[in-house]
Amino acid sequence: MTPTEVNTTNEPVLGQYLRLTLTIKNVGTKPGDFSAYGLIKWENDDTAAQDATTLEGVGEGPDLDVMYKPGQSVTGFKVLDVASKGGTLTYWGGEDESEAPTFSVTLTSS
Repeated sequence: MTPTEVNTTNEPVLGQYLRLTLTIKNVGTKPGDFSAYGLIKWENDDTAAQDATTLEGVGEGPDLDVMYKPGQSVTGFKVLDVASKGGTLTYWGGEDESEAPTFSVTLTSS
């Protein structure tokens, strides 16, 4: 996406903006937080993992970064900054990044 499509005059740091729609749902038995800022990384075969989060789009649409009670969900979006088309987005929302990521999204190159 272009800066105009994201409704900003800021240029992306890594290369291009991407609007990712997510549905976050608490499938556990206890309340839990979701917070994406600084925790979504983008990488591809040639580029090591880079922080893809931005503050672009904040305040537009439903807020995903909230506390969820068991069974609650919200669908919204995050505007991310990625170096190129394709690659993988990974959310490291756990306590320890040495553990497996919470989720990953493989992006198409088209």
